[in-house]
Amino acid sequence: MWNVGKNLLNRYFGHSLELRVRLFNVLAIGGFIISLLMAIFGAVSNVGFFNIFVNLLVAALSFALLTYSQKTGRYQICYMVSIICIFICLFPVLFFSSGGFHGGMPAFFVFAVVFTMFMLEGKKAIVFSVAELFIYIVICVIAYQNPEFVVFFKTEREMLTNIIVAFTVVSAALGACMFLQFRLYNEQQRRLDEQNLLLSGINRAKTEFLANTSHEMRTPLTVISVNIQKVEAILQDMGEAVQEPEVAQLLADAQSEIMRMSRMVDGLLKLASISESAERKKTDLTTLYKSTADTQQLVLAKRHNSLETEIEAALEVFGDADLLSQVLLNLIQNAHAHTEQDVIKLHAVRTGGVITVRLSDNGSGISAQLLPRVFERGVTSKESGTGFGLFFCKTVIESHGGEIRLESELGKGTEAIFTLPIYEGQYGGVEN
Repeated sequence: MWNVGKNLLNRYFGHSLELRVRLFNVLAIGGFIISLLMAIFGAVSNVGFFNIFVNLLVAALSFALLTYSQKTGRYQICYMVSIICIFICLFPVLFFSSGGFHGGMPAFFVFAVVFTMFMLEGKKAIVFSVAELFIYIVICVIAYQNPEFVVFFKTEREMLTNIIVAFTVVSAALGACMFLQFRLYNEQQRRLDEQNLLLSGINRAKTEFLANTSHEMRTPLTVISVNIQKVEAILQDMGEAVQEPEVAQLLADAQSEIMRMSRMVDGLLKLASISESAERKKTDLTTLYKSTADTQQLVLAKRHNSLETEIEAALEVFGDADLLSQVLLNLIQNAHAHTEQDVIKLHAVRTGGVITVRLSDNGSGISAQLLPRVFERGVTSKESGTGFGLFFCKTVIESHGGEIRLESELGKGTEAIFTLPIYEGQYGGVEN
């Protein structure tokens, strides 16, 4: 007997079933049992053949839907049939044949609306729930204005019994519904915690691998670069003995590729630092970006460029100062690489709940074909580029809850625009 009961529980309420399926099984089984009991109660109370027939019809329909859904798995159809045939069509009939609002049917109306919201999704759930509420209110008004339409109970004892039965049944059904809901939530929360723990471990392993690989790559790259420089020095010392321009070009190309790979390694290290960074705190973005801009003035002067800054005072964010500084450095270096003998402008202002930073130049710009892809990893507008700079910027800004975009036109310059949320005591950040 115990095994039979356990098998039935697993069949209709097992963990492998979706929440809506389990709720529907609660509804179908409950509807079958309740309707049979109400039919028996109706027979004992002499409420009339019609009421008994409707309750038996509800019981038969509930059992049929339960069986059909188990065999076919077409639960959506069963949900709709239950709502339309039972909640919308048969419940109003039972309302008039069992005391109207002087009986227990209004409790079943609550039951119907709640289960409709649980079983359907989105707009469909709202539409059908509102339709049910409207129908139930209308029939209550009709019963009030036309009491002759209602079959009342013969005694107060029968009416009280009907109300108690309805109240008890609806409470049990809604209680079972909430129990399943909370149990599912707890199960999902536990699984989510386990997955987060697993993902955190995988992410740490990935980051360590990335960092270790990048560090290991740096050594051979440095050795190769130094050896190439030594070969170039030897060839220069030999002077006229070597008259092979192709050799010099090959060495120059090799050195260029080595430097490009070195920058890619640096990019990998920067990306690894994003996930490993635990230094987010209240950061004075005004001071940070002013000092970052100052450090680039001499670099910009090499191409006769200058940096004009207009940074609002007291701009504060919750973030990693090193990463946010590197974002600005990358953008300034990009602008410098595409601009010559001109002014690069940096503006940072607070607008509502965000800080908007703009870096604009009048340089060579970006083609319309390339512009939509500039933030993809590996995409670059220069042969010497690595394709990590803008990808890094996007990753950092979005990890800080902001957004970044580029506006550019070929031959007319580029403007990089990114936003960051203002500091509002996030995560109890430590003040600088």
